[in-house]
Amino acid sequence: MRHTFPRYTTRLVVLLLASVVMGTADGAVAAEAEAEAKSVALEASCKPNKVEAVQRFVGNNPDIVYKITCQNGKDLAVYVRCQGRTCFLVH
Repeated sequence: MRHTFPRYTTRLVVLLLASVVMGTADGAVAAEAEAEAKSVALEASCKPNKVEAVQRFVGNNPDIVYKITCQNGKDLAVYVRCQGRTCFLVH
């Protein structure tokens, strides 16, 4: 006896797999952006201690603004904005 799945079930599985793959890709880009944000902070004489995403913009060109606290000052922090893997200090 052969068991077949209805068409909608097959489509649902394909969409579910596609969303998992896309979610993984977005996570990889975010991790790369965070690493680049730390690099920008180092260039600004801030040795990164804690990195926190404080603002996210979604859309075709997603942006993330990071607050990076510095080890060399208790209340010292820099803000870095990343568009994809391109990051710059926010003044």
